Amino acid sequence: MRKVIFLFIFGVVAVVGYLIYYFNQYHIANDREAIQLSIMEWMNHDSESIEIIVKEIVQLDDTSSYIVLFQTKNGNVGYAHLIKGWNGKFIIVSSGGYGTNIVSYEMIKTNDGNYGILFGKNPELIVDHIKVELYYENYDYIVDVSTDELFVEYKLLPAEIKNPFPAELTYFDKEQLMIELSHILISAKES
Repeated sequence: MRKVIFLFIFGVVAVVGYLIYYFNQYHIANDREAIQLSIMEWMNHDSESIEIIVKEIVQLDDTSSYIVLFQTKNGNVGYAHLIKGWNGKFIIVSSGGYGTNIVSYEMIKTNDGNYGILFGKNPELIVDHIKVELYYENYDYIVDVSTDELFVEYKLLPAEIKNPFPAELTYFDKEQLMIELSHILISAKES
């Protein structure tokens, strides 16, 4: 009987301990301001002082993964990958891309497979669509970015793709003509 009581108490303590750990990990409230502050804390852990503004929060289909598109004070665009827990709150898994790139491609692993994430700027809506070609796989797809000056787009990649990163990006205008990256950079500096 003592053994049963001991096992029961041990089980209760383990469950309570796990719940406390879980709620401490998944602690970011499901609102824009809390997410923005948490990403800034995440990014500034090494005493940098990066200020951001959250522009968009996108759930990757029916997964627990969310992509947050943000812009820094100096105009650079970046992303953060958040996972939503069963308590309705988030944990930050990764962030990046907030350098000087106009458009960036990332690969995100989710509980439903790998996603190709494309995010960036489209100054003056110069770019109509972007062709994404995986370097190490025979796979490509087109992303329409014709309507937003800041964008985050995603695509669930086929399960058989083993090397979904990196990718080559080719930019096209409305007339299906290829655009040089330097032309996009010039337009970005002018706007």
